[in-house]
Amino acid sequence: LKHHVDVISEPVLPNCSEPVCTGPLSNIYCSGKLVHAAWAFGLQNTCPGDMMLQSPDAIINALNKLEYPLKRDDFKRFCSQNFAPFPYLKVAKLIDWTEDPPNLRRVKDTKLRSLAKRLNGIWKFLGREFDDKVREKPEIFPVLPVPNPFVVPGGFFQMYFYWDSYWIMKGLLFSNMTVTVRNMIENFATVIRYHGFIPNAGNIQLSRRSQPPLFTQMLADYYQATGNETFLSECLPLVDAELSWWLANRSVVVSTDSSQHYTMFQYRAASNCPRPENYLVDLYNGLKGTGGAEFIWSSIASACESGLDFSSRWFAYSGAHSPVLKFEWGRMSYASGTKSSTKLILYRADSFKLSLDFIPDSKYSIRTNKILPVDLNVFMVWNYDTAADLYHSLGSDSKSQKYRKMADELWSGIEAVLWNEAAGVWFDYDLAKRKHRRKFYPSNVFPLLLGRAKSQKADRVNYYLRYSSGGALDYRGGIPSSLDRECHEQWDFPNGWAPSTHLFVESLRLSSNEDLYEIALQTANKFVRTVYNGLINPSGKRPAACWEKYDIRFDDGRPGVGGEYPVQMGFGWTNGAVLDMILRFNIDDEESFRGFTFMYNHAPYALLVALVCLTFSVWCVFKILRNRRVTMRSVAKGVWLSTESIEASRLIDECDEDN
Repeated sequence: LKHHVDVISEPVLPNCSEPVCTGPLSNIYCSGKLVHAAWAFGLQNTCPGDMMLQSPDAIINALNKLEYPLKRDDFKRFCSQNFAPFPYLKVAKLIDWTEDPPNLRRVKDTKLRSLAKRLNGIWKFLGREFDDKVREKPEIFPVLPVPNPFVVPGGFFQMYFYWDSYWIMKGLLFSNMTVTVRNMIENFATVIRYHGFIPNAGNIQLSRRSQPPLFTQMLADYYQATGNETFLSECLPLVDAELSWWLANRSVVVSTDSSQHYTMFQYRAASNCPRPENYLVDLYNGLKGTGGAEFIWSSIASACESGLDFSSRWFAYSGAHSPVLKFEWGRMSYASGTKSSTKLILYRADSFKLSLDFIPDSKYSIRTNKILPVDLNVFMVWNYDTAADLYHSLGSDSKSQKYRKMADELWSGIEAVLWNEAAGVWFDYDLAKRKHRRKFYPSNVFPLLLGRAKSQKADRVNYYLRYSSGGALDYRGGIPSSLDRECHEQWDFPNGWAPSTHLFVESLRLSSNEDLYEIALQTANKFVRTVYNGLINPSGKRPAACWEKYDIRFDDGRPGVGGEYPVQMGFGWTNGAVLDMILRFNIDDEESFRGFTFMYNHAPYALLVALVCLTFSVWCVFKILRNRRVTMRSVAKGVWLSTESIEASRLIDECDEDN
């Protein structure tokens, strides 16, 4: 199938008013005739290139001199004359990396220790820094260079990314790499000084959208690990700047039925044009979607800002183009659950015809800009509370009181607007329909992270998770990103991700509710086991790897599915989240890690063997109870060797103690 055209009859530009980026490089790298032609000709991976060979004005002048109808070969010649490939980054040595950090020695369970050791070893392969030429001549590159080495997510993602770095730093602190963490915080401070906030990543194409605001938490984690008050005092003004930016640019006033008004937050990217990284698909979604093209394009960018790009969480639950309906257009048909590739022909009068493989999706109904999300509002209360604590530690009581008041007011909004009394949990809120979006997402429980919810609400959340969530706790590999089986987006079922899993676990762990703590422990155990199997004990022909996402229907470590790019290995935030969960639950723990109770799902006859072993274990226990003269330790050893089941050996040990 041909993926490009050979001739463009005339320039075709989307009708949008807020570009993806601003400044002299905007019409080169973010929108306009150049981006459109590159995608239409199938040259988007190489043009515009990494480095400009002319000034921005000279490139635009050369572009405007191209004659239409424009041939593909002529455009390729223009690209080669004005751009060149150049790697922005080079491998960096992380000077504080060690093979055997202190926390590693504190992990008693041998399997957990081997996992932590492997994850710690990955850091040295993910260190990057900007090439000297990028620092010396930043005006010819579409990136914002930062001064210090940093850790990238890995795979396709060879750049600093905002919210990925929060979990990366969690893992680096486990590995006692405080110098690298400080370097990364200083880098983000540089970014805030330049932009006034932290964009999605260092590429100019992502510079008008942010990601979940976690800079305050990065600084707090570093301060807790080092006690460095000098560095804290230097960085707190940048915390002020970022939080002020979110208040000025992402807040919305919400009114309740009781006529109360609350200032709350939503993801709402500034741009309303197609993304240059997926231009043609965005263009098509905007032209066919509901709500107008600019609204669709802005909501797509806002979904990227949320970090969950993409999820049914941002789509219409009903109506035209919702994921549960079937629709047809031209030669294209779509029914829920269908993943067949369809040849799509785009026409625009006499301009051009484009053919490409297209998997129909539900972004036609995306409405991120109409949704008030639980997680973002929780992050902002968390940031306000944390900023209050940090200022208090430096003796600045006036600043501390200011942020505490802001946290109190926003928490009142969360309770009034997002809490659903009937369901006993918090839900996202549809601003247009003025009602809750009552589906399961891990973020439904994130308000527990703040330690502000009353014990009665924690009890309600416990009931919701166990009996009303639709089975969210039932999967062997961890917690699903959603239970939506229709959309096939990467932040939907059956995928589980490290950041949402970690926040889910931390929310329940900090709830002061024993039942929720048990769910947190079980969820952490499941996910850590899944990562262990994928990295150390992979099944089938899959490579041993730490993945960006996992299929949580299984605990054998198989990677997740879906998305706009192939699944990536590395992977920064998975490394960090797992190391932090090991730190929270299993440091200095004399008992074996319960997460490895059952690991027999790889072999072809594993289930049969497991049933035989379980039957044998039950028979042994029965014999023990009937005959106290049975030699307990020999039986226990036999069960352990046959099943590797900690739980079975624990039961037998209890019988031994009874004797």
